[in-house]
Order: sequence, then structure tokens, then C-alpha cells
Amino acid sequence: MTPRDTFALVGGYGAPELLAANIQHVQRVGPVPTPFGLSAPIYRVRISEAHFVFMPRHGAVGQEVAAPWVNYRANVYALKETGVRQIMTWSGAAAVNLSLAVGQCVMPHDLLDDTRGREASFFKGTDLGLLRQRPVFCEEMRAAAESAFRRLGVDYWPQGVYACTQGPRLQTPAEVRRLRSWGADIVGMTLAPEAFLARELEMCYFPLCCIASYAEGVKDRTGEALEEAVAEAELAALRETVGRMFEIAAFVSRSLPVGGDCPCSHTMDEYRKQGRIGDDWHNWIGRP
Repeated sequence: MTPRDTFALVGGYGAPELLAANIQHVQRVGPVPTPFGLSAPIYRVRISEAHFVFMPRHGAVGQEVAAPWVNYRANVYALKETGVRQIMTWSGAAAVNLSLAVGQCVMPHDLLDDTRGREASFFKGTDLGLLRQRPVFCEEMRAAAESAFRRLGVDYWPQGVYACTQGPRLQTPAEVRRLRSWGADIVGMTLAPEAFLARELEMCYFPLCCIASYAEGVKDRTGEALEEAVAEAELAALRETVGRMFEIAAFVSRSLPVGGDCPCSHTMDEYRKQGRIGDDWHNWIGRP
């Protein structure tokens, strides 16, 4: 890996199509074997004078694995093992907040975890893992992403609360009402435990959420002709946003310092001070 390969883009909705459209810029180098099984495929990307790693979390060909069964621990472990220090992700999300429109991008600032039964820590069977979750996402990466969106003219919201549900089914109207009462702006199925796992391995993590629909009961989407026309226009906006993710990643990866000292890289410092861990992160890992 080159120094710029310390940055990774993890893709969700539309990742196989984006990969196919940029096949001349990518080289497959994974999946990577880990103590938790094989990771999703990994690619090196060389585009717009930027070097970064790309991982389609649901598979490179299509929706090979749905959100509840993504091997999040293997994926994050594999990225760390290949030298990645900064992870930017994108995923499709449904709007709970009616002010949001399909095709817009949201930069979440907080996360509600409403999943059940997912393996959510590398520290299983150990005495580690009591980590603060504020800020939830890397502020250094947020600033770089916001600068990219402004420069590239991408329509975005600078903050929002993301609720992560278990899936694979969509949420019921009553569940959406509950999420709204909790303060959620958008709902999806992928950021937990992905964000928490990155924090455990002292990696910067920042998500971009593309609004792909409205959550159940938020907006009447019955099949009137006008509604169908609007929906098609919204879908085109969504595809355009997702289609620019390599361009956005290239901009952000060039903006971030190589070998910087972001607070994310010091998540485990308290355990170091206590002498409970050393510098080799491989020795922190608990049971698969």
C-alpha cells in the first residue's frame, strides 16, 4: 500500500454500479482473511491523482449480503490490517425528517443503535471496550467532506441523527414514529456496529448517507402519475450523488493529512496508561 492507501471508502447502495463504471481505475486486492472470516472485496483506486482503498460492504457484483449479515468485524479488521487509518462510508438511508429530499446527502453527527444480536465489539471476552462515543464521528473528516461537497456542488445537510435498525425488513410506521420521537432524522441498517468497531481500532470514521426514500408513514407515496414522475426524478438525483462518490473520496483523501494525529487515533490511550494494552492492536482482539 502507498501512503495514500491509508484512506478507505466503504460503499453501500449502488456500489457495484459505481465499481463497474470506474473499472479502469481499480485493482482488486482482496478479500482479506481475518480471525473473523473473510472480509468483503478490497480494491485499490487510482483516480484524479488520488490513491485510496474501496470496499463494497454488500458485495462487488450485487446485493450479495444484506445489512444484518455483513461481516463488520472482518471488514474493519481487514482495512486496519492493510494500513487504513481513515474510513469514509456511504449508505442509502430513508428520510424520517420531511425537510430532507431523495438524492440529498446527510452528514450525520449522532447515531442511534436499534440493532439486536450483531457482533458489535472486537473485545469479546476481555475487560476492554468502555469507550466514550462523543464525538460519534471524526470531526477532521467531517470538515474535509464538507469542503468537498461545497467545492463539488453536492446538495447536503451538515448534520443529522442516524437510527440504525436490524433489518433486513424495513421499519413499520409505528417504529418510524418511535424513531422520530427519539430525534432521528434518517434511518438505515449499516452504521452500527461499523462505526463502533472502527473506534475500537483507533480509526477515523465518517459516514455520508444518501437519501434513497422516505421512511414508512412519513410521506404518502401512493401511485398517482405525478408522484411517479417525481419519484423518477428523485431516483435520478440519488444515482447522480452515488455516481460521484469516487470523485468525493478523491477530494477528501487529498485533503486529509498523511500521518496526522487526529484524536481518533488515541481512543485506547487510557488503557495504554493503565498498562492493560500495548501498541500492537492485534493483541487487543478478543474471541472471534
